Amino acid sequence: MLIFGLTFLTLFLLGYCGALILLGKGFSNLQKTLLEESSEFSGQNLPTVSVIIAARNEERNLPRLLQHLQQLDYPQEKLEICIVDDRSSDNSVALLQAAKERMPYLKVLHVRDQIKDFAPKKRALDMAIRATHGEIILLTDADCSPPPTWIHATLACYKEESAGVIGYSPYRFDKPMPKFLQKMLSLEFFSVAAVAAASAGLGTPATAAGCNLSYRRRTYQRAKGFDGIRHWISGDDDLFILKVAEQKIGTWSYGLSPEAFVPAAAPSTWRAFWNQRIRYAGKGAHYALPFVMLLVAVYLFNVLLAVSLPALLAGFTAFAFASLLAWLVKSIFEWRFLNKVAKIYRNRDLLKYYLPTALLHPFYIVLFGFMGTFSKFTWRGDEFAITTEELNHG
Repeated sequence: MLIFGLTFLTLFLLGYCGALILLGKGFSNLQKTLLEESSEFSGQNLPTVSVIIAARNEERNLPRLLQHLQQLDYPQEKLEICIVDDRSSDNSVALLQAAKERMPYLKVLHVRDQIKDFAPKKRALDMAIRATHGEIILLTDADCSPPPTWIHATLACYKEESAGVIGYSPYRFDKPMPKFLQKMLSLEFFSVAAVAAASAGLGTPATAAGCNLSYRRRTYQRAKGFDGIRHWISGDDDLFILKVAEQKIGTWSYGLSPEAFVPAAAPSTWRAFWNQRIRYAGKGAHYALPFVMLLVAVYLFNVLLAVSLPALLAGFTAFAFASLLAWLVKSIFEWRFLNKVAKIYRNRDLLKYYLPTALLHPFYIVLFGFMGTFSKFTWRGDEFAITTEELNHG
């Protein structure tokens, strides 16, 4: 039994470290491509752009969002902004109607009901995409604050073969929270973005966030929109880019410039964090088989690491020390990869909090990986069963 456990631990460790080395190479490829290949859109060659946001009961966030949207640095004759009110029951509608009077390029749409087998957010986004005309679509969320430079910086990443551009959304903390907790949450969110950027550099993006995502209208049309994934509650971002990649519609780039970053509100309560992470973890089962197998391997590796301390207390010292050594090696390779990305993102201060984050990481993966498979979550006021992602009640 000991030999069996040590063998799997070694294989998982070698595979994990090998993947991090590969991701490092992918990030270097991405940097090289962005530096050496000129953008398709430069000078006066600017495309028409549609900025699209789906919002539900966002009266607290809309004033900030609208202020930032007004400050976007892009020719108004080539810009349209579309916000979809998705069954809001608060003051969102009134805020949006008032905004239309001072923003002539703002289009407001309304969703009044739900359609079976069409996830609410995907339906709202699809409605907006069909109602707009921009050559390039930029997506963000109502709790985000895109900078004035967002559009130009994102367009600078488009190459002729680009299907779209994935972006980074650093956390913005609107409510007081201990600094060490802020930094650990920010580091965890940053690490996901680092993997997204590096995997895009390898030609197969692993994930994306809908709070900062862009693609060509023809990309959406060639992929036939959300067909095939429309029934899954989440996944308007990562499942869509994976669908595009599988269909070989084009390549994905990544916005490495801070001018392309779109800050997003961090979860302000434990309940919000809990539901968000379960939702994120639950999407893994909908990936293509190779990605699912990779996620399972990463999960099992973290299970072996997480049981090292109980094993030590139970007297299985050989396995426990081997697991702790694997934990150390894993952490070293992770830090090297994250440090490489953080230099470019100008986020190296987050790495001061790497040690406590790395110590908690295996337990975090085991907990939310399990909960993301069997639990329920609440999102935008609705409750969903994670195993089917069916709406339980509105």
